[in-house]
Amino acid sequence: MSQMEEEKKVSYDLLKKYGAKWAVLAAMEADLTRKGIVIPDTTNKEIQMSHAKISSGCFSPCDANCDLTRIEADLVSQGAALGDEYMDQWFDLMGEAMSGTLGPEKISEIPVLKPIDSLCGFLKCTC
Repeated sequence: MSQMEEEKKVSYDLLKKYGAKWAVLAAMEADLTRKGIVIPDTTNKEIQMSHAKISSGCFSPCDANCDLTRIEADLVSQGAALGDEYMDQWFDLMGEAMSGTLGPEKISEIPVLKPIDSLCGFLKCTC
């Protein structure tokens, strides 16, 4: 495999991980909203924009990571009011996403991720 092919594979693998992390963050935002936590409009817009960036593949993994890190910080600061036990489940899911073990199949099986399951088509290979 050439260096260019290897770089594309690494970028694609990272974007898939970021896509899974996006799914966790989008589900977290939906869950926090259901629990009465008011999420700032800027965070909601960042979630939508990061989905577009990741699904298009037209942005670098670094850009995707920066977006997701900002979103995560906003949501964690909001979710902290619900306690450690609540947040631990989300941290576990984000860890799975970034380790590459949270794929489209698993996302569809996790109850807290159900609200965004239909938006995760970009995680599956369509070729």
